[in-house]
Amino acid sequence: MADATLWQRYPDHNDGGSSYFHTGLSRGSPKVSLVRFELGFIPSGATIASATFGARLYSSGANEIRAHRVDVPWDELAVTWNSLAGSYDPATEATLVGAADDAATADVTALVQAWVDGAHPNHGFLLEEDPTALTAYRSSEHGVVGDRPWLEVCFTR
Repeated sequence: MADATLWQRYPDHNDGGSSYFHTGLSRGSPKVSLVRFELGFIPSGATIASATFGARLYSSGANEIRAHRVDVPWDELAVTWNSLAGSYDPATEATLVGAADDAATADVTALVQAWVDGAHPNHGFLLEEDPTALTAYRSSEHGVVGDRPWLEVCFTR
């Protein structure tokens, strides 16, 4: 898996190696995050019965956090606000809600099915929320392995 925070305040800074990624408002500027999971274990032609994204998070509010399909490839240790350049689908694919130190989940079944079917390349998804709160998620580099983000997929061949 790969994840990274993009911050409008520092548009050429990469934050893909941190133990946390963020969405929302920080120091007066929005932050968004990118998340991508490898799906090579799912056979071509599989039917996705369910796919659930989950993350351990802490939010300063109970905002709706929206997931959008990313349209371009990106590298966890190189992507920046400027390099992504808003290259994501504005349609909301899934939502989760900010929580005060808990796990949150989102149903991404339709998105994972589209990736498996080849309707869209798997460039992951972008998380964003209204700029009234700040949400921190434990990342794929977090020291507590059980607190790292996950994608649970059930499929049939």
